[in-house]
Amino acid sequence: EAFLQSRSQRFRDIKIRSRGNTGQAGARNDGIASAEGEYVAFLDADDVWHPEKLYKQVQYLMLHKDKNLVFCNYFMVFENSSKVKAVNLSPIQKKVDSWLLTVGYGGLLESTGLARRTSLLEMGGFESNLQMCGGLDLAFRFKGKTTAGSVNDYLCGYRVTKGGWHNNKSDLINSYDLLLEKRGLYCDYESKVRKYLQIHLSIWSFRNSSTPNNALTLTLQFLRNPILFSSYVFSTTSRVLFATIRGVMLRRDALFIREMMG
Repeated sequence: EAFLQSRSQRFRDIKIRSRGNTGQAGARNDGIASAEGEYVAFLDADDVWHPEKLYKQVQYLMLHKDKNLVFCNYFMVFENSSKVKAVNLSPIQKKVDSWLLTVGYGGLLESTGLARRTSLLEMGGFESNLQMCGGLDLAFRFKGKTTAGSVNDYLCGYRVTKGGWHNNKSDLINSYDLLLEKRGLYCDYESKVRKYLQIHLSIWSFRNSSTPNNALTLTLQFLRNPILFSSYVFSTTSRVLFATIRGVMLRRDALFIREMMG
């Protein structure tokens, strides 16, 4: 508030709303309900937008009247490291499925997305009890109605830190349990999602702590279904490889985003 007041001429149209703590989903839904414009976009505190992000996404929705939500590609910028990964979200329908199955990078809806406000209201906004998977759930609902699209430009920067929320695996498990119980939307995916999630967690645990117990858990995951395990590893390894290669090829654009992050 003090920052805005000191620059009141520049930011005279910005409004701040304060509310009791109902989690991220509740705050975002309050913002959607309070907004007065045609479009709504979100930006998490540690992420950044390219200066042309909103312009290009609004252009996309103006040209594609059948779409109500548009994503953009983004750069993953790592803490205490010069490496950058470039995540491509086209085609978004396929990438949302990969996101759900934990074999692809997240769509980062909360920072990459821009939507028509009326469509967000019709969808009911973010599910209040889904904190970590709220963006995934909303993206999946838009995908199901084939009204999600993507701008094929890298217009967002996502800061990856060791203590980031994405590493809170207990929240991930709880969110997935709630997600898969929800409205039958995920019936066709549930069995595979639960198997992939167990593989994901066993690999993550072993990478972070190579104890004999974690090694045994990982080995058992492989022995239960070696084909599924190998498929998961191939998919995730390919994802990381291609994102790394794109990061090198787009180094100049990535450096611009990194400089914006400070």
